[in-house]
Amino acid sequence: MSEPASPVRIPLVDVAWQHAQVRAEIDQAIDRMLTDPACDWIGFVQALEEQVRDLFGAEFHTVGVQSGLAAEFLILKALGIGPGDEVITVPNSDLATTAAISHTGATFVFVDIDPDTFNMDPDALEAAITPRTRAIMPIHMYGLPAEMDAILDIARRHNLLVIDDATLAMGAEYRGRPAGALSDAAFFSFAPRKVLGGTGNGGMVVTRDPELAHRVRILRGYGLAPERGDVPSFARLGAPGAEHVAEGYNLKLDGIQAAVIAPKLARLYDWRERRQAVADRYAARLAGHPAIQLPVVPDHMRHAWRNYVVKVPRRDAVRAALTAAGIATSVVYTPPVHLQPVYRHLGLGPGSFPQAEAVAETLLALPMHPGLTPEQVDTVCAALLAALDTP
Repeated sequence: MSEPASPVRIPLVDVAWQHAQVRAEIDQAIDRMLTDPACDWIGFVQALEEQVRDLFGAEFHTVGVQSGLAAEFLILKALGIGPGDEVITVPNSDLATTAAISHTGATFVFVDIDPDTFNMDPDALEAAITPRTRAIMPIHMYGLPAEMDAILDIARRHNLLVIDDATLAMGAEYRGRPAGALSDAAFFSFAPRKVLGGTGNGGMVVTRDPELAHRVRILRGYGLAPERGDVPSFARLGAPGAEHVAEGYNLKLDGIQAAVIAPKLARLYDWRERRQAVADRYAARLAGHPAIQLPVVPDHMRHAWRNYVVKVPRRDAVRAALTAAGIATSVVYTPPVHLQPVYRHLGLGPGSFPQAEAVAETLLALPMHPGLTPEQVDTVCAALLAALDTP
């Protein structure tokens, strides 16, 4: 009988560390909610929306919703994207990205990636545009912004919308601007293991377009007019009746999630510096090894470091060695979406997107979170180097 794997000594992420830093604030907010006779949630959500808006600027509008997938879906629906339309994205993301497109009735179209940044290859983008294309959806993979100058230039020339999947990139920057600030709309995720997360699902829509934000507000809350639905409970219950202006969805952000996320968001930049320090230490310890390809960060970008992803040979054997040493790793997101069983009917077999497929065979996400200590980073690096140097 084989020996059981060692207990995890160094986790991939440590959400409990985040909670410990803000526990008193979370407890106070939850106590307010639990002792409110109406269990009103809207104030917590509105406060979080204002916090996110402050990060982007007064010209932006922010709408809290149930999840990152919900945010993407609601943006597409609010823009009228649906049957007969195409949305261009990449195949190396989570299924949520493509599912949200499909759920509107639209069709997703893939382009391959740059193997160094893991992001959309602008040189492959233009060839995928057809008369049915309505939008381009770059994904800021692992927290590194996509090459937005080139993508936006192509979009303008073809009169296309750009919608950023920034679910992994809260705190990232492109030429000094927050990731998601350059496009027609962007969406973020507050799932627990994202850059900042609650204790369950959560998402945020960010856009300069007030009409788009208004339509998202309508759709997220059963189609109820926001001036009736997005008010404190005492005002809502005192109104003469509901006023539904559309057939919407139940995709509002829960107040309890907003209450957990808000104090973390206030520490976004401090925790970003901590993540950067972890990334810098990885780079210093691993630089020069011929078998390791370290993350590439162009000078005009700032990485959010949701994941620290390296490329290594014999990836599965290396990963097994780290697991045996009690070090958690991940292979997000593999296999690529076009090779998932659910999309087999599309006929996009191996070889359809060679760069994304090659990356999927070699990528390895190492532990990354703001509470990771220098000693833990050194332990991970020593184990990784030992595994690579073992025949």
